[in-house]
Amino acid sequence: MLKKIAFFIPVFNESEKLGQTLSRIPRKINGRETEIIIVDDCSSDNSVIIAKKFTEHVVALSQNSGVGVATRIGLEYIVNRGGYEHVIKFDADGQHNLDFLSEVDWKLQESDIVICSRFHPLSDQTHTPMDRILLNMIFVEMLRKITGWKLTDVRSGFMGFHFEDIRKIASKIIVPRYGIPMELLLRIWNDKPEAIISEIAHPALYGGDISKKLREKYSSEKKQNQSDRLRMAYESLLMVVDDLQIPKRRILEINGFVVV
Repeated sequence: MLKKIAFFIPVFNESEKLGQTLSRIPRKINGRETEIIIVDDCSSDNSVIIAKKFTEHVVALSQNSGVGVATRIGLEYIVNRGGYEHVIKFDADGQHNLDFLSEVDWKLQESDIVICSRFHPLSDQTHTPMDRILLNMIFVEMLRKITGWKLTDVRSGFMGFHFEDIRKIASKIIVPRYGIPMELLLRIWNDKPEAIISEIAHPALYGGDISKKLREKYSSEKKQNQSDRLRMAYESLLMVVDDLQIPKRRILEINGFVVV
């Protein structure tokens, strides 16, 4: 019997787009059944009610804890259920094109991780804010240096993984909020540095048919908020590197030189 595909979606106040997003998720992809798992991070709107119309696998948190905590709880839920081959994570705010779901699954047949990259050379950057471009440049370079992997987007919320890799790392996730995609990549790299990475050129959807919440955020965000995002991402990266206890020598060797 073919194993299922798990779609994991962390949610926080996404009632505007959630129903539209969930209605587009196919019940089967590439001949296999799919299952939706949602963790609601204590939304104050109708997100939980909407989610329960589409799946029985809804975990509603009693207090807002952050997307990192929601991701850990969701992936642990998936691991405890079992019976999956692939785990595909995406958001419910209209920034992810679900037409790519089948391609992500196909690429997982020959790859360990699939990233829908907003910063792929073929991705449309028409509406990408400058601070997001600079932020991505900084952290892509850092993770390239640490892992030796060829990456163009290390903060994408739209990624695909093998269930067995998620099983090994789910309970170890420590980033509470911002920076969870980087932690997922680093934990899999630490366990499987030879992992094969595939990227799909995904449009950077910072305009158009995204949620009102996101549109208002991008239009009103101040420089301080943008700077805070950089700080939080760096703190998250340091937290994970320290937790993994990655020896400096290992990172230096990846970059082709060693200080002795």
